Amino acid sequence: MVLSFTLVTACYQPNSQTPSSLSENSDTTKACKVVQHALGETCIPANPQRIVILDEFYLLDTLSALDVKLVGYTPCQVCIPSELLSEFVVDVPKLGDMAAPSLEKIVSLKPDLILGLAWQEQFYPRLSEIAPTVMIEEPELNGFIPTLKYLAKILDKNELVDGILADYDRKISAFRQQFGEKLQDKTVSVIGVDATSFYVRKLGDNIYSQVMSDAGVQFSPAYETIKTNGYHPLNTEALTQWDADFLFVVRNYERHTEDFELLTQKPIWSTLDVVKNEQVHPMVLDVWGPITVNQFIDDLYEYFSNNL
Repeated sequence: MVLSFTLVTACYQPNSQTPSSLSENSDTTKACKVVQHALGETCIPANPQRIVILDEFYLLDTLSALDVKLVGYTPCQVCIPSELLSEFVVDVPKLGDMAAPSLEKIVSLKPDLILGLAWQEQFYPRLSEIAPTVMIEEPELNGFIPTLKYLAKILDKNELVDGILADYDRKISAFRQQFGEKLQDKTVSVIGVDATSFYVRKLGDNIYSQVMSDAGVQFSPAYETIKTNGYHPLNTEALTQWDADFLFVVRNYERHTEDFELLTQKPIWSTLDVVKNEQVHPMVLDVWGPITVNQFIDDLYEYFSNNL
């Protein structure tokens, strides 16, 4: 799979899509606007009506907040699904998997716009033959607000952005007012579960750290040692460096429940103060956009209300 991806991306250079390069089944290529995106530029319909997305988290969340209706999407087959976002895809066809979208199914829907993420660039040449295709910069690194503003701009939904961000600011302000002083001398660590080990990520390398920082959460000093983005495995001995007043454990895949139980059987786990104080909070902690961000703030509110 890695070799195939390398061969495809080595041969492919991002380029511009023009109306003449798009599928003939699109009736909107006569009136389009050029937008810049992660892999170049594309001329998209001025008012797309049949939008397909290659992601059920970042893009589904943001587009649903912008009141965009979809005709198809690709789910993540190994992830724990979001109950919060599931209402937006009731009766919306599934198009394979995020890592392997079904091109045949996408063609059958006759989309006039396809939206994907930059890491899916190997599919971009083929998708561009089906309909105008825009690949979004990684929302994790950009943050959910720039992603929201970008999608609102290209889809002419700018009038909704101020209200969405105002709701976020109100929630953050209310949280800070309730817990700001109480959290000043408390530290938080967030670690993830990955089969045989835990891992950590640099602050700012994910949306949940952005939200927690906005909310006034103080992170463990151990984060100062993480200089690069991505996943950093933790060996058993390193767990003590991430001891904190509160520990959030990320479990985003179905298999992570069993993985977590096995990892917590290691002797060093029971020596952590946060374990002794019963302040370990396992949760699905992958925040994707305005809708799940607001829910995440509510979750933090409930958690700290019960533990401070």
